[in-house]
Amino acid sequence: MAELLTLARPYAKAAFAYASEQGATDFWSNALSLLSAAVQDEAFSAYLNRPELTPAEQVSIFAKVLGEDQTAAVSNFLTLLAENDRLTLLPEIEAEYEQLKSQNNNTVDVVIESAFPLSSTQEQLLADALKKRFNAAVNVSVEVKPELIAGVVIRAGDQVIDDSALNKLEKMRTRLLA
Repeated sequence: MAELLTLARPYAKAAFAYASEQGATDFWSNALSLLSAAVQDEAFSAYLNRPELTPAEQVSIFAKVLGEDQTAAVSNFLTLLAENDRLTLLPEIEAEYEQLKSQNNNTVDVVIESAFPLSSTQEQLLADALKKRFNAAVNVSVEVKPELIAGVVIRAGDQVIDDSALNKLEKMRTRLLA
């Protein structure tokens, strides 16, 4: 996974730099989302990865997916990916692009995994604390995961704050077995 992100990062940076320069970050975000979803579809991916297809034919297949959202810049980007056999990186490119876009907008996407549903007050308190910690606006989404037993796990980009009972029990088990 880390290797895929390493390969995808330069493409995402280039796409973001171009989109920012053109004032089209939202357009590129939508286009990359569509392309990523297409590549993740098993039937589409199998069709796309047939050995007899040339890079130009692969790009023309994507043109049908994008429809009117196909621009010369997106076509050139896809051509570059196809020629370097990197079309399968589109999901990672999209994820990295979205992270760059959030950083540029000074926002952080945060996922809070909780053992129990959070009240709106609890959610707001956590959001306020995270806003201070990251010094940025936060977009919070909450997922209920009963297997945590109690507590929360907070994920923001590559940072994880694990204050769950499951984690504490696992640490205790490790200490006792040492």
